[in-house]
Amino acid sequence: MQFHKTPLLLFLMFILLGDVQVTAEPRTWDGKHSIEKIEVRVVYFVPKDRHPLRDWKARADYYCKRIEQFHQREYGGQSVLITVLEAAPLVSELTTDQLREGDADVIFFKTLLEADRRLEFAQNESAAFPILLVLSEINWRPLDDFYRLVPDDAGFKFEGNYNEQQHFPGAASGGARATYLADQRKGWGLVSAGGWRVPYRGSDCVVYHEGVGHTVGLPHPEPGNGSVMSMGQYRGWLNESWLDREQKLHMNWNPEQHAEPSPQLKLFSEFHAIVQPLVPQPEQEVSLKFNWPEGVGIKEVKIQIQTDLNGPWVQVPNEIQGVGVKEAQLISIGAFDRPTPVSYRIDATLEDGRTAELWGYFQVRNDKDELPVPVNLSVDLLPPSQQLK
Repeated sequence: MQFHKTPLLLFLMFILLGDVQVTAEPRTWDGKHSIEKIEVRVVYFVPKDRHPLRDWKARADYYCKRIEQFHQREYGGQSVLITVLEAAPLVSELTTDQLREGDADVIFFKTLLEADRRLEFAQNESAAFPILLVLSEINWRPLDDFYRLVPDDAGFKFEGNYNEQQHFPGAASGGARATYLADQRKGWGLVSAGGWRVPYRGSDCVVYHEGVGHTVGLPHPEPGNGSVMSMGQYRGWLNESWLDREQKLHMNWNPEQHAEPSPQLKLFSEFHAIVQPLVPQPEQEVSLKFNWPEGVGIKEVKIQIQTDLNGPWVQVPNEIQGVGVKEAQLISIGAFDRPTPVSYRIDATLEDGRTAELWGYFQVRNDKDELPVPVNLSVDLLPPSQQLK
């Protein structure tokens, strides 16, 4: 682009004299598009030979709320992100085997091209930067993401990110991908089943990393750190991560205009709950260790657990009502009679009306190194002759 010297000099003089006010909004990594407003259209994508999860909407809605709050906290109101969750699953025109022909990149483009076409995505002009985020029912290769097992010659083997006896997202059979389509002014993101269906500590980082970060052009920061675009998903929940300051500055974020976090966002940032012990054994009492902001009063906490990805959520009785922080720091959720994976979800309400929601995961094992094995195999682990056609 060519600039004529005289108008440019006059423009700069006007700025110096205070006659011109320049307002700058955050932009995509290459500077081409404003991200003052972002709309993420979220869709649950199911191959035509698979059944949707019974509670898919609650899971997807949880991640939508998480990425909205994180984005609000990190940009301080300078970039506003909203999510729009499709009311029904998008059932693919292809089967699982057809989608899996090729590598993870191939399945990414097959999935996103179909979803974009069928949803007529970003067909109309909008002030908001449009992102299509697909939460897929499958991984690019067979994986039981609840037990974290893949088939091998000996039967099954563990595949997942297991660090300091905690489960974080990451599996070779997964296939989260994203791309920023600068010339089309939109972004595409795909989070495969192993990145979102089971709420490992850090799964919400994956959803933001792929669904928002890379889709507006954000690269991985160098050197690596614990930020959400680096290794955040291997360290904790999304609220425990952050966006790299230098990356935000590159995208035109102004620290002097950053709004202070609201009380609700402070609760989002500080609240978490980790299982104790980290690897419980059958018949051993299991508790959740809560971390609350100082000085809050707790009105109610609802805890639910699930030991089958397609099974019901069971509410755990507790007495966390009308108590303070100290009384609600370590709460028993009972004992389990066998080795099993366990997902948990927490809905908390404070006396001042603030709310917090958090999902997590752990495994009950006979021994810390002995994997629980499913009684009923998931579709991906079934022999081909027993799979739904």
